[in-house]
Amino acid sequence: MEKIFGNHSVRAVFLTRPQAVRRVILLDGKKSSLNEEYISLARCARIQPEILPWDKFLRAADLTADDKHQGVCIFADPRTIYTESDLKSLSEARVILALDQITNPQNLGTILRNAAFFGADAVILLKNRSTDITPTVTRIAVGGAEFVKIFKVINLARSLDTLKKIGFWVYGLDERGEKTLAETDFAEKTVFVVGAEGEGLRLRTGKFCDVLVRIPGGRPGLESLNAGVATAVALAEVFRSDNR
Repeated sequence: MEKIFGNHSVRAVFLTRPQAVRRVILLDGKKSSLNEEYISLARCARIQPEILPWDKFLRAADLTADDKHQGVCIFADPRTIYTESDLKSLSEARVILALDQITNPQNLGTILRNAAFFGADAVILLKNRSTDITPTVTRIAVGGAEFVKIFKVINLARSLDTLKKIGFWVYGLDERGEKTLAETDFAEKTVFVVGAEGEGLRLRTGKFCDVLVRIPGGRPGLESLNAGVATAVALAEVFRSDNR
């Protein structure tokens, strides 16, 4: 079962896949309006919510006092995770994010939130060299993980090649890019590749990009932004440029 906690993340599951929810655990004594909302959502999903005191809530939800649970936790059937063999299903998509070895859960959660906020169609992760979609990541994404398709692929370069064959133009976000985001005319079908924290795009990945673009700014000793912030800047520019 998949564990999801935190108000926005739990609410997003009820909005997108209520049939997947199997258990609802609420902290007794929370604001009555919030508990009433989740009690109603649970009953609509034909589930009897469990309202528990602090110690029993943490035990039942398998959480610690440091987890930012906001008094609500659900267990659900695992979300659908797509693979390389499903990439051609994105033939009608407009904007896709491809992540090259993103290993920081905070950054991945932020990127998923950014993707959902701006309306990206999918996020592609490396299966073996990326942080996973953990309860912490979904909590940081504050619901964003529910609103974009998530793909896990073994070979990112091969996946980019597949997307090119169905009409996508691939842009690598790299501080060495010749053009800035604002100077770039983005294709109707765009893939944005974001590199790992600190290292940026791998050389092999960069070779599969049609264009390398950069965010203007930086100074000696501070040449780049972290992956989560850089993705937000890039998506804002892509969606601003043509009002997708």
